[in-house]
Amino acid sequence: MKPLISRISFTAAAVLMLLLPVASPGAEPPGAPDGKSLAGKLLSYLGLDQKKRAQLESGDVVNNGLSGRGQLPEEIVAAGAMLLVKAPDAAAVVDAFLHAETFLRIHKVQRYQALGGGSVELAAFSTMPLPDVGRLPKLVKTPARNLNLDAPEAEKLKSLDATAGDLESRVRATVAEILAARLNAYVQQGLPGVQPYVRTNGKVVDPAVELRNAIRGLAFLSDEFPGFVDALGAPASGANSLLTRQYYWMERQVGTHKVLALSAELRRQDARAAIGADVHFYASREYNAMVTLIGVIPYGEEWMVFAINHTFTDQVQGFGASTRRAIGRDMVATELGKQLAETRRRLATGSKK
Repeated sequence: MKPLISRISFTAAAVLMLLLPVASPGAEPPGAPDGKSLAGKLLSYLGLDQKKRAQLESGDVVNNGLSGRGQLPEEIVAAGAMLLVKAPDAAAVVDAFLHAETFLRIHKVQRYQALGGGSVELAAFSTMPLPDVGRLPKLVKTPARNLNLDAPEAEKLKSLDATAGDLESRVRATVAEILAARLNAYVQQGLPGVQPYVRTNGKVVDPAVELRNAIRGLAFLSDEFPGFVDALGAPASGANSLLTRQYYWMERQVGTHKVLALSAELRRQDARAAIGADVHFYASREYNAMVTLIGVIPYGEEWMVFAINHTFTDQVQGFGASTRRAIGRDMVATELGKQLAETRRRLATGSKK
């Protein structure tokens, strides 16, 4: 896949904001989550001067990219957006931010439940989109040029006879088999089950390494949200009982391409704090992997909400990489700003749609 600037629409960002609640959290008992302590860690993580705390507490927008902080060559780093909203409680904010309708409205993302009865079924992928029928012969001839695949997956598609009838249904069945196998491997093994992508030039890109790098950087959240970050790359069997976990396959239009992604969504709601994450451990093209995290925690008489997103694509490497990263930063700021505005609207109206 050629690194076209116009195709960079998945980016990495960091976001920090204050929420004005309907009812103030009030005084916190001993041992309660401490948003003020976490704010200092977040400012450091964002590479911001601690003097920015005064701006944060006055309600100003505070944001910055994660530039230079353990960045992999294939990671896009971008600034984000911040917002003041009202919310009845912490969990309501996570629900509104991760709501399926918010994804559809802002990002044009369709989400579909991928598990039935605790296991992956091929029928879950029966409605997934495929490239135009006229492009299918090219797809099966050079699958690694058109899709993120490992070598055995590419061989499965290459083995299909492009001249035989009913090519569309055979490609659909093969791609469904690939997606189901990847999802099953992640459910059972976590990140160790994520297979690499092999490019046409033989280069190997490992989304598991990318996600592990992002998750490692989030370790500073462990005091306020114990066990949650570790669970992001863990198998379902190892999940903490306090976590809820769901799996989806997603569809998104990126430029002229349909992108399919496999996602694990995790949430944890405690008495006075909540956190949620969306982990894309497979994407069919345009990007390699992504993790988005949003947390809500009391901050004195208010709520502090933070969102962090890491996205990886080897399309940002090579000549012109800095320009492509700058474009990515602009795009994510706009996109996340819209998502936060939609979150505020949903909370203000109590909307279920």
